[in-house]
Amino acid sequence: LRAVLEKVDDWSFDVFELERESEGRPLQVMTWHAFLRHGLIAEFDLDHVKLVNFLRVVESGHQDNPYHNATHVADVVQSMHVLLLNGGLGRFVSPLETLAGLLAASVHDFEHRGFNNDFLVKTSDDWAIDSNDRSPNETHHLSQAMRVLLQPECNFLHRMPQAQQVYVRKLVIDMVLATDMAEHMAIVSKLKTDLLKRLQNPDDLIEEVQDPLRTLVMQGAIKMADIGHLYAATDVHVIWSERLEEELFRQGDMERALGQPVSQLMDREKEGVTKTQDGFFKGVARPLAQAWVGLFPASAFLLPLLDANCAYWSSAAAAGMPP
Repeated sequence: LRAVLEKVDDWSFDVFELERESEGRPLQVMTWHAFLRHGLIAEFDLDHVKLVNFLRVVESGHQDNPYHNATHVADVVQSMHVLLLNGGLGRFVSPLETLAGLLAASVHDFEHRGFNNDFLVKTSDDWAIDSNDRSPNETHHLSQAMRVLLQPECNFLHRMPQAQQVYVRKLVIDMVLATDMAEHMAIVSKLKTDLLKRLQNPDDLIEEVQDPLRTLVMQGAIKMADIGHLYAATDVHVIWSERLEEELFRQGDMERALGQPVSQLMDREKEGVTKTQDGFFKGVARPLAQAWVGLFPASAFLLPLLDANCAYWSSAAAAGMPP
């Protein structure tokens, strides 16, 4: 396990190796390591016993979905860690934003059941009713994670000043809600305009930026981290893509069983997401990555990785090959 964690500062880190070596506790191990690596426990006098309890409960709350599972969350935490450490983000944020960023990453899919927001709304699921159809997944992940955090045995923030706790909670909420793909284009647009214009001077520090723009930085960061496998080694990326396809097919199976029309890319009898990756890369992933690298040139190493995986899918499609 120690040998695996020695590679955690690199984007090429293989989270499946961590899954194996951590004996099925990748989320706990990765998040604990990231908190230590960034000095957060000492910086904020965090209760380390309650942090362990919190992470244990959060990990156990993740279902065994093909894609939205504890290993995916560990992968997102590691991606956030690398963006902070090597991607240029760290020099623009304070330790408080670092804490909020890693916490948001660790809870952003808490109790995910493998269904997207559209399905939850169409089926009048309790999560949709509770959220008034607005980001039902993300709203549930947040509310339930915050309930865990408020449990006396899990509240590792209890020694922090109240104002800091309030700020962390608000930032975590804003970040996790940003992972709803319905918000994607709006956030990318804001990154291109509001933030890029404000941070054109490389000497600008985030401490000098107003809170709305500071929040936007962190929303962009978690969106980059949430699709981090798009920048992974191709073999790792393909595994995640196949897992996502299977999870979507399972939703399609459920839709068919309920007598509903099967959603696009979710019908097992038709092409799935592994046959349409080229469009996703060019229409969704690359605009986000380009906007992010415009803000943080230190993250430019991600673009060749993204392009390599996009080229893989383009070649596969041209050759008519399975992934």
